[in-house]
Amino acid sequence: MSNLLATFRLLQNEAFDIVSAVTEDHYHKQFHLDLSPIGWHLGHCVFTESYWIKEQLLEKDIVDDSLRSLYVPELSVKQSRGTALPKRNQMLAWATDTQSENYSLLELAITQLTSHKLLTNDYLIHFLIQHYSQHIETMMMVLTAIQIQCDHTEFTPSMILESNQQQKEYITVESSTYTIGLEENNLPYDNEHPSHSVELDSFKIASLPVSNGEYLSFMNSAAYSTKEIWSDMGWEWFSNNKPDHPYHWQEHKNGSWYGIDHQGPYSLDEQQAVYGLNHFEAAAYARWAGGRLPHEYEWEAAAKDYQLERIGFVWEWCGNEFHPYDDFSPYPYAGYSAPYFDSQHFVSKGGNRYTKEHIKRASFRNYYQADKRHIFAGCRLVYD
Repeated sequence: MSNLLATFRLLQNEAFDIVSAVTEDHYHKQFHLDLSPIGWHLGHCVFTESYWIKEQLLEKDIVDDSLRSLYVPELSVKQSRGTALPKRNQMLAWATDTQSENYSLLELAITQLTSHKLLTNDYLIHFLIQHYSQHIETMMMVLTAIQIQCDHTEFTPSMILESNQQQKEYITVESSTYTIGLEENNLPYDNEHPSHSVELDSFKIASLPVSNGEYLSFMNSAAYSTKEIWSDMGWEWFSNNKPDHPYHWQEHKNGSWYGIDHQGPYSLDEQQAVYGLNHFEAAAYARWAGGRLPHEYEWEAAAKDYQLERIGFVWEWCGNEFHPYDDFSPYPYAGYSAPYFDSQHFVSKGGNRYTKEHIKRASFRNYYQADKRHIFAGCRLVYD
């Protein structure tokens, strides 16, 4: 338990430090339509830990309505969150005091409320650790969006990204019964439960995720404008947006490509996994390359029972919609997963360089709408 509490404290500090390092303007500003201002994420995390520790665990009604109306996502319109935030220094002062208080209250409660359902198998501390982990990753998306809007015309990549042929190495997953989902009941999230068995036919899955060089070949073949490889909804998205490269890439004046991350521009390595793709782009690439996106059950079975390489470098889009497992039961509240079982969200697996180890497990299910490309997502192909 002491290790879990120490991890919780480290994540509290990390979220705080990220916001401490931004300007007042960047703290308030919304840099991407799908991303809240970076200051909101810190406020939301502190509010959330207060709600679960003070209101739900200790049964103290201490969270005022102004905090609730700002930091409960369903009550706060994303586009208005920046102007509703307090000044940055006010936020930081409130956050540091509240985080310290919540840490002390949780530490005490763990010894005094051992029979409480939220503390069974250390559930609440795992929940809060993973909640912070997810928002810290989203904060890195915000920092990347900030850099994408900056002028990097003076940057010259140290290497020219070259296209390369599609990799031919794959692993054969045999027809069998595989266990899907999380078997440890002490860990979130509800959508990973209950653990169950599935029958899978044999398939071949690429050893590696799709690389920058492979994706450049896709771009150079005019695949973006090839209607036949897109789904109907994907072609509609392409026609409305006319993308021609991953979200995190920019083109140098000499015609070469470079990447943008939270620190700014960097040279792209042709062997590294491509990211900045939405589900439409990933599926189009798969069709162009003669494969398909894996079903999440296939991906999870391969990740658990076989040796896939470079898992955790990018979120890897799967071909299926986010859905409840049989006998799904929402916990600890109805709104975490259930609203997104809407046939509009698709699963991605694996994690990326910003993903904390606390959620880098094969059963973890990330989910986004098909048009979202600001996330750090790429793909790995399956062949029948």
